Amino acid sequence: MTTAPSTFRVPLPDTLVELLGRKVIDLPAPGLEGGLLRGDVHMAYDRVRAESPEAQIVVHRCRDLLNDPHGDGFAVLEASPLLDRYGLDDGQKAATVLLSWLGVPLRAFDRWPLWKPLGTNLAIDPMRATGAGHNPLHIDVVNATEPPDYSALLCVRPDPRGEGYSIVSHLRRAVDRLSDDERALLAEPVFHDGAFYDLTGVGTEFDPFPVLDGLPPTKGFVRFTAKMLPGMDLDPHTSAVRALERELIAEQRTFRLGFGDLIVVNQHVCVHGREALGEGQEEVPKERRRLLWQMFLRAGEAVAR
Repeated sequence: MTTAPSTFRVPLPDTLVELLGRKVIDLPAPGLEGGLLRGDVHMAYDRVRAESPEAQIVVHRCRDLLNDPHGDGFAVLEASPLLDRYGLDDGQKAATVLLSWLGVPLRAFDRWPLWKPLGTNLAIDPMRATGAGHNPLHIDVVNATEPPDYSALLCVRPDPRGEGYSIVSHLRRAVDRLSDDERALLAEPVFHDGAFYDLTGVGTEFDPFPVLDGLPPTKGFVRFTAKMLPGMDLDPHTSAVRALERELIAEQRTFRLGFGDLIVVNQHVCVHGREALGEGQEEVPKERRRLLWQMFLRAGEAVAR
């Protein structure tokens, strides 16, 4: 296994951590409208960025990592000082402020708060986000007309068994390595995945959908999820999806998120997933098992250059 390359990690300067700590108490709570962070709240958060040269440097670095067409479409922010110094509640709010500088926070799932907890449930399908098994490469809310532009995951508790490595891979480069026939099959709207209900801010249900929508990375998506493969018949479309999965796996990056690591993925160009958690999860008390918080972002500007 490898750790996230230092080029993809973004530390938070102490001065920025201290500024967020001073400001977070008086900043408004992250109120929502139509699933998105309310405009007045977003403006209040952005004023903090505007007064901090360090914040602007961090934002510029993150945008380069996320949106550079020659990059890998993800960044790992080292946000542990926010949780260490200010506790989980204020630390979460400070992380919300930080992410709001990259896009507009979005609560896609109506039944959850802005930050959706992803704990470890041993009673469900291990492949699911809160399961203990391999969660294969995918983009989130794949079956919507407007999936979130960015997916963010904040690690609150790493797997105490030392596993659960995160996986990312670049979609667009993988598609470029496919044959013309495979790309043509993936452009046909014949693919299905999951249910669609109680969602806000992601458009309408897209079923069936094409994997390739023909749009540029600034607007379109490669609607890939390996989770749909077990239910697919053996036909040329399945073979094309398998070919794309092989290309993604061949170039995937694998690393373990530590406490406070915040990974942000540009869903227009990158898929993410998780390797299986360590053995013996049933021996770990529920309150000590792996826990992530998930938030989505809607891009406030072009997501790729």
